[in-house]
Amino acid sequence: MDHKTIGFIGAGHLAQPLIQHLIDAGYRLYLYNRTVSKLEAFRHQAHICHSVSELCKQVQIVISLIADDHALAQLNPDIVSHLPENGIHVSMSTVSPQLIRQLHQDYVSKQRILLSAPIMGRPEAARAKAIHICISGDAAAKKQIEPVLRDMGARQIFDYGENPMHANVAKLGINFLLAAAMEAMAEAYHLVESYQLDAGQFYQMITSTLFSCPAYQGYGKLILQQNFDDAQFSVRLGLKDVNLVRQAAAAQQISMPLTETVARHLQQAMENGWAEKDWSAFTTFAREKA
Repeated sequence: MDHKTIGFIGAGHLAQPLIQHLIDAGYRLYLYNRTVSKLEAFRHQAHICHSVSELCKQVQIVISLIADDHALAQLNPDIVSHLPENGIHVSMSTVSPQLIRQLHQDYVSKQRILLSAPIMGRPEAARAKAIHICISGDAAAKKQIEPVLRDMGARQIFDYGENPMHANVAKLGINFLLAAAMEAMAEAYHLVESYQLDAGQFYQMITSTLFSCPAYQGYGKLILQQNFDDAQFSVRLGLKDVNLVRQAAAAQQISMPLTETVARHLQQAMENGWAEKDWSAFTTFAREKA
């Protein structure tokens, strides 16, 4: 099996452009997704597998990009059992560091390799080959997988060492900063609007001066326009990630008060029936009167 033969598990909004980039780069792909219909677009370009075990028996490298801890924990026994010895599993999901630590122990005991490589970037960034990746785990395996990640569309890869859980800690830090930025922007809009200032003018000022960066420019516009229906990352997944941040902080016995505010507003969005709206919708509840 050569490095151009890859297994890919998952076919969500973020996974689909990554799969297409690999196909376009000449990779021979074996694909699995619980909902098979999401792989229909690739039926004539890749091998569609009916089980994780079938996929793992065909490849040396498996990439997974799935929703949460529960999904990864369910799939993992089949992955670690059916990958060949010294096979590599690259987990690109945003999951808890504690789960990655537990899984890593299992991989070591069975002479398989687990790398953690969560993604920074929404589906539109994936389509444009403009994602960024945190990675950690075995050094030789990282060197082997880097060309695959580049072909997938990684613009930058940040190496967090040989402990697989560390990349997940970094990713949770990133997602917390995004959520905190959205909370801050919504509260700032609320302040200026309460004094009859134009929030649109305020947005133009902040995103062309001190906060001229993708997080403020992209999410700032969504919050300003309240354009939450075209969900590239949902409220449901946002709450999942913020709860992972809370759990990670609790594990280290550190305080992150802003996380509690964001979690409360995300929960309000869920209770309002907005689970599948874009996660920036939670900022609606940051703009309400006290």
